[in-house]
Amino acid sequence: MTAHIIEMVAFPPGEPQTVCALCENHFEVYDVEFASTYANLVCQACDAGAVTSSDEEPATGRAYLQRESDDPIDSAVVADIGDNPVFIDGQQCWRRYKFGGWVTRLDEHDCESVEEFRRLHRDDV
Repeated sequence: MTAHIIEMVAFPPGEPQTVCALCENHFEVYDVEFASTYANLVCQACDAGAVTSSDEEPATGRAYLQRESDDPIDSAVVADIGDNPVFIDGQQCWRRYKFGGWVTRLDEHDCESVEEFRRLHRDDV
């Protein structure tokens, strides 16, 4: 299946990616080894312009959870959650939240869910 996925995305996982999947500028922060872990990685400069489907700044962590529910918040899940999908210059992207941060990846297939995105772009990240 990996060979099939590699044909489906501009920057497949496991291949060196040195430029942003959106603006095609060289990464300033991500090194090649880190970038090759993800399909269609977006640079931090492009990610700074991300908005939700309602054109708002994406919420993460506690702010995201408080917006979604009035229930008490379990601090164990606060760091690794936030809005998905996000949009950058009209392009749909999906964020991978982990360890209190995130990476943003361009969606080439207009996926309906993060699970579908993972299946079509990379199944193990």
